Amino acid sequence: MRLVAIGLAAAFSVIAAPLSLAQNNPPAPKVTDMGGGIQVIFGVGGNIAVSAGPDGVFVIDDQYANAATANLAKVNEIAKGAPRYLLNTHWHADHAGGNETFAKAGAMIFAHENVRKRLTGEVASIGLDGKPSPASPASAWPVITFHEGVDFHLNGAQIVVTKMRSSHTDGDSIVRFVEPNILHTGDIMFNGLFPVIDLASGGSVTGYLEAMKEIHGMVDDKTRIIPGHGEIATKADLAKQIAMLEGAIKAVDARIKAGDTLEKAIARKPLTPWKAYAWSFINEDRFTTILYNGLKK
Repeated sequence: MRLVAIGLAAAFSVIAAPLSLAQNNPPAPKVTDMGGGIQVIFGVGGNIAVSAGPDGVFVIDDQYANAATANLAKVNEIAKGAPRYLLNTHWHADHAGGNETFAKAGAMIFAHENVRKRLTGEVASIGLDGKPSPASPASAWPVITFHEGVDFHLNGAQIVVTKMRSSHTDGDSIVRFVEPNILHTGDIMFNGLFPVIDLASGGSVTGYLEAMKEIHGMVDDKTRIIPGHGEIATKADLAKQIAMLEGAIKAVDARIKAGDTLEKAIARKPLTPWKAYAWSFINEDRFTTILYNGLKK
């Protein structure tokens, strides 16, 4: 377990500078109208979804704390009202960092029970910068938690929240807007990017792959997918992500079975066929490290 924790910390310590820059200088939020009363806010951090109607405003995720005021203003602008419900897809600060601001505006926060445990500090957590993550302020904690899922019936629509297997973390949920056929994956999908698999927060390499496959079985060719990061996606885009991860896992597992140390595995560049998925947070070497430690675990 120590190997995994140290490996993940090393993998993410190098992203601390750009991460801090993004938090200190958040871009202005931009909005895409998905139709069916659903809009998506793109900014710094995870993609925010907003459902607005006569029964109130339902929000999925809220990005970083320092972007919360701007995001709240954008929600008020597009929804013509303050958020009534806020659902955290998982505990990371780029998805739940704005909880305190949204709660003070009147939002009731929902999340899987493991999300609350990490935000309260009941379960010790390591941030994506590799450092221990302090507990969030009490006002930022989810006040309603669930074990397997919860349904909302709002604005004439059914919103189905489902807890997925350990994948990105141990508290990941997806949200399906049934009638408009829209699904928010949280960070179980990074569209066109190597995903973050947070082993220190109970994430799982094989679990991540299986969770994506489960989502693939839930959607059809007309489903519009809101990924945790990246552009709006389709079932075909999700299939490409699955194929990438299957290939990457097979390539790194081959190095493990050949007896390579982590350093040797990295040096052999097993992820070169998928280098187009590398990005500022997760380059080939970092993703090799995550896969190696996750598969060894």
